[in-house]
Amino acid sequence: MLFASRPTCIKRLLVIEDDPLTAFDNEHTLKHSGYDVVATVDSGEAAVAVIASEQIDALVLDLGLAGHMSGREVARIARDRGIAVLLVTGQCPVDAEEMAVACLGKPHSAAALVSALKAVETMTCKNKTPRKVSGLTTFWRPEAA
Repeated sequence: MLFASRPTCIKRLLVIEDDPLTAFDNEHTLKHSGYDVVATVDSGEAAVAVIASEQIDALVLDLGLAGHMSGREVARIARDRGIAVLLVTGQCPVDAEEMAVACLGKPHSAAALVSALKAVETMTCKNKTPRKVSGLTTFWRPEAA
């Protein structure tokens, strides 16, 4: 397989993407990279239901969703529960830092998606600065030891 290293503290993911092909590709890539994709949903309402009922370590979240609830609302709910949020969107919003650990621009490769999640793991699990990933903007500040 293309990706040798396995996930560390981020294992259980929720993929939230309203484009069916992108959702399928992301789920396939992440499962084959050792992640447990708990669910893939297309709306904020469905995402909040999964967050309430499952143990989730991180979200892979597009901001444009089906339904009435915005991706921003989902991100803030997840953040308030201590769930890491990786935004995956066409253009990272100016307020992304308020709701996410990092933002990966679309379009992206499968390798970039996995590398972006590894960067999120490095920041949230190891409290270290991650390696640079093409197309990824990080919003990480080290916690005081």
